[in-house]
Amino acid sequence: MKRLPFLGCLFVMLCFAACRQTDAVRLLRMADEQVEVSPDSVRSLLMQIEKPSQLSGEDRLLYGWLWAYVHYVWNSSMVEDTLVVRAADNYIARRDTAHLLLSYLLKARYLYWIDRNEHSVALLDTGLTEALALRDTGKAITILDMQAYQYTYIWKDYPRTVSAYRRALQLKEIAELCFSQGLAMGLMHSDSADYYLNRSVELGLQDKDTAKVIHYLRNYAQYQAYMSNDNAGAIATVRRLNSLLGESNSMQKAMGYTALVESFLKEGQLDSAQYYLNRSRTLIMRNGKFVTGENLFATYQALIDYTRRRTFDILGVARYNDSIGNALSALQSTIGSKEESKESLSQANLLLVIERQRMQLTLSLCLLALVLVGGGAFLYIRNRRYRLIDAEERIEALNHLLEEATTRSEGQAPDEGGTDEETANGQFFRKILLQQLGIIRLVATQPTSQNQDLLRRMSGISNHEVPVDSLLVWDDLYPVIDRVYDGFYTKMHRRFGNLLIDKEQQLCCLLCAGFSTKEISVVTQQSIPTIYQRKTNIRKKLGVGEKEDIVAFILG
Repeated sequence: MKRLPFLGCLFVMLCFAACRQTDAVRLLRMADEQVEVSPDSVRSLLMQIEKPSQLSGEDRLLYGWLWAYVHYVWNSSMVEDTLVVRAADNYIARRDTAHLLLSYLLKARYLYWIDRNEHSVALLDTGLTEALALRDTGKAITILDMQAYQYTYIWKDYPRTVSAYRRALQLKEIAELCFSQGLAMGLMHSDSADYYLNRSVELGLQDKDTAKVIHYLRNYAQYQAYMSNDNAGAIATVRRLNSLLGESNSMQKAMGYTALVESFLKEGQLDSAQYYLNRSRTLIMRNGKFVTGENLFATYQALIDYTRRRTFDILGVARYNDSIGNALSALQSTIGSKEESKESLSQANLLLVIERQRMQLTLSLCLLALVLVGGGAFLYIRNRRYRLIDAEERIEALNHLLEEATTRSEGQAPDEGGTDEETANGQFFRKILLQQLGIIRLVATQPTSQNQDLLRRMSGISNHEVPVDSLLVWDDLYPVIDRVYDGFYTKMHRRFGNLLIDKEQQLCCLLCAGFSTKEISVVTQQSIPTIYQRKTNIRKKLGVGEKEDIVAFILG
């Protein structure tokens, strides 16, 4: 590993290429955990994923499924959420309970947005069966509510709407369901509408949800005024509504007043109708205009004027409708221009993304090639340098052995703890060993001026170009060891020959002759770590301690 530091650069590059993917997956998992907890958090996390196109497989399906969920919760268009079909089918096929029932809802809602309503309702039927089997009352009610919505606003099939709400109410009585059931029955002119609308108000009061109660009362008053002709009931309901609203100038109060206008008109109380019409117009103007308000007020005003004077003026209404038509036409034109611009920008952005990815791929390949070439060159140069240094050290070790074996200065003091005879014996063994290697023969036959050739041929031994096994004859060296070192080999072979292999016995002989680890490495053409490992193996076999001398133990 010490020889491959450049791999760190490659690793960093690969990590950089994958970090965005990993970060996107992490954001995706966090968004998935926020489903049905915080839709805003889901959207915020999805917006942080910069390149969703780089997601693959399950993650990409989950990304499309989550965006469909956000659009579903916000009741916005799901036409572009095409991935939700594959994602929902995948979760349904796998029986993924965490996404199963919601997948039925999302896919059905998508089918609704692309006008495949029959398929949408059929899918909701299947989802309802699953929800009931799993005893998930909440999802079952949501599915029935979605079916009732489509029955009402697509096919105007109010009996099926009422049937769907009735099934939902059998699961749990909820104020919102009672309110919707009451409106559906009101559209069928059923007498039961009043019961459900009243019941929704009662449940809202029990839940202390004043905002919903106000909403229910306002719609109930309009139902009484417009559909059931219960003018007295409408007036009583509006008064009840106003008691909850107090002195606030809200749109709810303004809409309640419109119910009073119609009720008083039907009762022939024109002054009261005019009074509440003026109040309603004032409140709506304060809270901001809305399109249907002007027409509604103009219609009521025309009815009041006609009842009083048998005349009415529709010029203002016509001009207002014309202005709305022009505004809508301009809006459609603007929307068309925006869609064209959006499509052009989308295509340009796609081309830009493709070009950017191509450039990133090219740069990544160039960087990878640069790293590989640079790393290879670095390794080659460094290994070559290390080989040269190692060769020089081995040659130095051979030179040292050669010098000890062939020269002895006059008057040279013996080594510490030794004698002249022991030194001579050591030099004799070295001389015999180097003769077998051919070093002494080279020295004897080559003039001093040709030391370069000597070093080259010595380097051949140190660099493993000349195999030592074919040069050294240990059967001839063992007797020399015995003669020089007091029968060391014979004692070792007799006591430990069955424990030590040949190379371990040879190593012990070289240690006895005073060879250093580096010299043994050069002579035997083995690496220094290998020599140390052999020493460790010998100590284990002989039971010698780490700090105890092997040679002394064998002789002892």
